[in-house]
Amino acid sequence: MWLGAIIASFRRKQAIGGWLFFFFWQVASGCTVSIASTEWSQYSPSAWHDSFKYLIFTMVTMPRFAILIVIAGIGATLLRSHDWRWVVVMRYALILYSILGMLSVGADALYFPDRLTADVATLIFPLAYTIYFYVSSRVKSVFLDRVWDQHVPGVSST
Repeated sequence: MWLGAIIASFRRKQAIGGWLFFFFWQVASGCTVSIASTEWSQYSPSAWHDSFKYLIFTMVTMPRFAILIVIAGIGATLLRSHDWRWVVVMRYALILYSILGMLSVGADALYFPDRLTADVATLIFPLAYTIYFYVSSRVKSVFLDRVWDQHVPGVSST
């Protein structure tokens, strides 16, 4: 993450820089870390003594993993097309990711209290970037006004 923050800082005057670059960095690194660090054996029913808890665990973790992959795909499409409609799709995907995160926190509170703190912390990313994609002047400048081949005049690191 620190490498992404450093690069984002150096790129802050470019169209895809600052927080916008850091968002794409976090999505890409989040997918990579999720794939590499997930204990996939947990998704085998035989690893669970309580089939109901297995069902709940699967229902709250797999959709969040899937939506992160979807957000990565939307992000790649957005970077390739610079089309505003993909910003709208990204907003909806981030809202869905936030909702799934809240459901996961609820399930953790009831069935997996040891996972609660980590799941609450993972809500920061989708909630912060949902707001960012709605209020950012950089997002509007790059994807709606279509200023992306030069430094963005008057756009701060937001």
